Order: sequence, then C-alpha cells, then structure tokens
Amino acid sequence: MSKIRILVVGCGNMGASHALAYHQLEDFEICGIVSRGNSNSALNDKLGGNYPLYNSFDQALKDSNPDAVCISTYPDTHEEFAMKAFGKGFHVFSGKTSSTNIRERI
Repeated sequence: MSKIRILVVGCGNMGASHALAYHQLEDFEICGIVSRGNSNSALNDKLGGNYPLYNSFDQALKDSNPDAVCISTYPDTHEEFAMKAFGKGFHVFSGKTSSTNIRERI
C-alpha cells in the first residue's frame, strides 16, 4: 500500500499537532508544510523531517502533489483553501467549517 501524501497547512497548535501525528503514522507522508511566516521552519525542525516548506498555499498545491490537504489555519481562510484543493481533486481535512457564515454556504 502506498503512503497518503498530505500537505499540512498552518503551523499553530492544531497544525503542529496534526503534523506530528502524520509524521508518526506509517501510512502518511508529509509532502509539504505551509505557513505565512517562519513557523513552518520551526515545526520542520521539531519534526526532524526535512519536509518541503512553503509560504504560498497555491505554490504548495502546485509543487507538492498531495493526495490530501490538512487545513489548520484561521477560519476565514478555510473556504478559499478548501475550494482550491477540491478544485485540483485533492481530499481535504478541515477541523472547522469551510465558511464563517450561512450566506457563504448558499
């Protein structure tokens, strides 16, 4: 069985927690870590994984070729990121809803 390639987006508490789990699970392979600042580098150091780092979500989607995307960012970014990932045919794991109000869901 091949490993599930996962792109981790967001490196706060939840993103780091998810990345640590993916790092330890033998069925997953982290194919990239995305953040706007340098928190992806700090997380990468903590994992000791030498994973590819990205500051751009769009570039990460293009370059990392994930099977799935784990979105652990602020709620107001979830819809945009999820729709872009779905649009490229990737599976999405999001710990929050993909919109911040009902109008966005209609």
